[in-house]
Amino acid sequence: LKLPGWPRGSLLRAAPAAGAMSAPSMAKMGSKPNMEQMKDFLNSGIKMMESDATREILKDPNVRPGPKLVELQRANWDTLGIDQDIGCEALNELAPSDAETTEAFEIKHKFVYTAMRTFLRALEDRRPSVLEKSKPMPREVILEFFNACNTRLDLPETSEFLLDHFAKTPDREKRGDAIAEMQRQALEVLGWERTHGCALLEKIPQDFAGDQEVLGMLQHWYMKAKQTFVMVEQIIIQRQFKEEMAGSDDMRKAAELVDAMSPQERGQVIEKMQKKVQVLVGLPMEARQDHLKKQSPEDRMELLKGLVIAFRVMQQQASAMHEKQDAASSDAAPPQQEMM
Repeated sequence: LKLPGWPRGSLLRAAPAAGAMSAPSMAKMGSKPNMEQMKDFLNSGIKMMESDATREILKDPNVRPGPKLVELQRANWDTLGIDQDIGCEALNELAPSDAETTEAFEIKHKFVYTAMRTFLRALEDRRPSVLEKSKPMPREVILEFFNACNTRLDLPETSEFLLDHFAKTPDREKRGDAIAEMQRQALEVLGWERTHGCALLEKIPQDFAGDQEVLGMLQHWYMKAKQTFVMVEQIIIQRQFKEEMAGSDDMRKAAELVDAMSPQERGQVIEKMQKKVQVLVGLPMEARQDHLKKQSPEDRMELLKGLVIAFRVMQQQASAMHEKQDAASSDAAPPQQEMM
């Protein structure tokens, strides 16, 4: 498996358990929490998730850590006298607009990342001592695996790790291996030997042909890993582009020439230089600069114009992909696990 996802989704929004009765409609007519109450909820939730007591609760093999953590989080609204759904909806709508909301929004971010780390820590705490090497993988384990992979990719420390790894690894295939290794580690945390687990995951489309939730999670897991790879790679390329722009008069001249071009002229440059530019973009910065030095002044400028256009296109694609992933994260998460 080369490509792994749990979208963060809406904060704390939980669907009622199967067979549970919906709360009376009057319960939804309560007042929204004020800013101080939201900050109290978030801070107490962070303290709860970091506590040894919560860690012990999530170790219980009879509970799923994701839904249980959501339950523990939402219960904090009760102590504030706020309806759980109303309180969570207010937090989902929270956006920085002044000093007070900015402070609350920053606490909300800390809450979200604490929840993600608490979930992953709970899975690690429950790691079986013996790995399964022959049995089929239960449906709930498959979903937990997808959630674990996606959650890990959403963490800022994972982004920093991948940025560092990609920067040190010019080979694109080896760059992808870092994400694949995270997937294999997740299988082992859940108790499945990595080779056996990967073989079972590859059979999901056949084994769960009619299960839309599993198939949807599979697709999201795959796309999230792919998008993460592309976005991290493009951040590396953008950093290189800025460095080259700062240190090269020729690159700055090429950028000025591109700025003066019409869209049609830029398209003609890309069409003419596409294959050469693709090779250059894939080279480490030092190797790319060495190659350019060997060209005639005219050929070097044509290549530099192609590079400028390519870098700008990558920046636009990365921005669009980031927005698309954020939108998907708001819509696609399993409702019973949308604690993040």
